[in-house]
Amino acid sequence: MFPSGFVTSVVFCLLLYSCSGDPALELFQKAETLLGKGNYHGAIEGYRRVVKEYPESPYASISQYKLGFVYNRHLKDVDKALDAYMALFYLYPDSKETVQARKDMAGIYSELGDHRRAIEEYQFLLEEGPPARRADYQYLIAMEYIKLNDFQQARVELRELLDIVSSPEFISRIYYQLANTYFLEGRLNEAIETYSKVIEKAHNQSMVLEARLGKAIALEELGRLTDALSILKGLMEVYPNREAISTRIEWIEKRLKEGPKTKKKRRKKR
Repeated sequence: MFPSGFVTSVVFCLLLYSCSGDPALELFQKAETLLGKGNYHGAIEGYRRVVKEYPESPYASISQYKLGFVYNRHLKDVDKALDAYMALFYLYPDSKETVQARKDMAGIYSELGDHRRAIEEYQFLLEEGPPARRADYQYLIAMEYIKLNDFQQARVELRELLDIVSSPEFISRIYYQLANTYFLEGRLNEAIETYSKVIEKAHNQSMVLEARLGKAIALEELGRLTDALSILKGLMEVYPNREAISTRIEWIEKRLKEGPKTKKKRRKKR
């Protein structure tokens, strides 16, 4: 009998064309080492050599992806990152790395404010990506619609998700974003009602706190200052940004003290 560790090593090596069978492996490992040390330009050169010298190697597609990754995450050169990802789609369209590259591109477009392009990338992933992640991609599509101020379409995406997902935490997150769309659209009563659902059902304490704050702000916007003040005082000791809560409390107390503003009647000239 062979030791279990030996068997594991043999299997791993076979998956990599036996430990020394793929000449691209050494180049790829050197590039990975340089990346780990923060030598980004050296890593890029290494990944490029893998793609150029060993284009048929399993390490070629991941090296092409890593080119985009380094440009995007470390060098902040989004143009070169996008070029690298597009080259990946052209050279290795069936590689598993294309999924992560599409997600990276969607993130780039979103940060650039090109939310329509971001939606296109997430839509591709929704249709062609791994089924287990489709709910995540549809949620991200909804977030892009919120950034576009298309709250109605965002709600369409979010409500569809409610029929799909079963995770209580995910469901609470969906309701929280639904509440945000109502708030941003000025539909404050619906926002308050939906924030209340999050407060009642969510298990994530951080989300509950955000929903309580959202509800308080909506109540304040409606002029229900006493109700808003009650919620804010309850948040004072538990909300991470106590200064922000304190400022809101002071403002509401000042408004309550001053009372409703009345317009002074102008005297008619005789």
